[in-house]
Amino acid sequence: MIRRVLALVLAAAFVTGCPKKDEVIIENAGGKPLTAADIDQDPLALLPSGMVGLLAVDTQRLFTSPFGQKLLTIVKARSPVPESAGFDPARDLQRAYIGFYSLEGADIAAVATGTFDKEKIERAAENAPRTPLGVPVVKSSYAGRTQYTANNIGFVVLTQHTVLFGNETGMRRALDRIKEGRVARQVPQWLVELLEQPNAPVRGGVDLRAQPLSEAVRQQAAFLNGLETTRLLGNFEDPGLNVAGTMTYGDAQGAQQGAAALKELHQKLESYGWMMALVGIQQPVKKLEVAVQDREAQFVAGIDGQAIGQLLDKLTDLLAAMPQSALSPVPAPPPSAPLVPPGVP
Repeated sequence: MIRRVLALVLAAAFVTGCPKKDEVIIENAGGKPLTAADIDQDPLALLPSGMVGLLAVDTQRLFTSPFGQKLLTIVKARSPVPESAGFDPARDLQRAYIGFYSLEGADIAAVATGTFDKEKIERAAENAPRTPLGVPVVKSSYAGRTQYTANNIGFVVLTQHTVLFGNETGMRRALDRIKEGRVARQVPQWLVELLEQPNAPVRGGVDLRAQPLSEAVRQQAAFLNGLETTRLLGNFEDPGLNVAGTMTYGDAQGAQQGAAALKELHQKLESYGWMMALVGIQQPVKKLEVAVQDREAQFVAGIDGQAIGQLLDKLTDLLAAMPQSALSPVPAPPPSAPLVPPGVP
């Protein structure tokens, strides 16, 4: 659970999906290693196949959101990149494309684009091999690339403009593809079109048919019962985070039940408001609208930015209180081969 929380914080997570034929746009037929230009050409093509979810985030707009500074503090404290590298995520990162290969564990491969001083970052990681919280940063080599990890979350600077990050298993899958020159987009076209939506700093999708959730997870959130795919758009306008999504179910009855369960969950959160206030957290969901059309349950939600910041504060306190033994690295297994929120046109 701890690894999953840390991975999602570093990735900054949100999830969402309805698939068509995969699109291939980069392919090195000779099996030769890709050049820096090849790697920078299309970040999505670097992600391994078999993902169950994909999230794209405009990180510059994320870090300037009402809760962005608090999130930035957590990222800097837990990141394997030492402070001496001079790397500032708010300044140097542009976008992150995060592939989820398991929704119930920390199996993530992600690509970030921006400006990266490869030599300075790697030199800093070797000269100061600990995170700001004192967690050891481990240097290793895989598929001809140098990677740095802390608590099973790491990074590889591929070029001056592209960095691979995630857990060790996810990174190895991506590095295998790069070394063997078999990089190709394996993202469904419907999701590519969703990622290209303008003025939406948060975009993504999930296909639960590829990897169904366990019964235990579905019991915790009844709206997941019968859910097949989800699509999501979001922005950081008032009240802090607006999300609009479409949840697709196996039949119309499932969509009706899913919408009812989502409304019920919102009502429970409202009824627990006084309990949340006792620990210094205000009611996060300011608005929730749900509509059903055939097999689809469409929703728009407005989440309070200050409440998100309070939750991040609690998470920071929780992580700081945990002994380092609880966050010790776990060896990676061998690699295996809508509706629109305010401000989004």
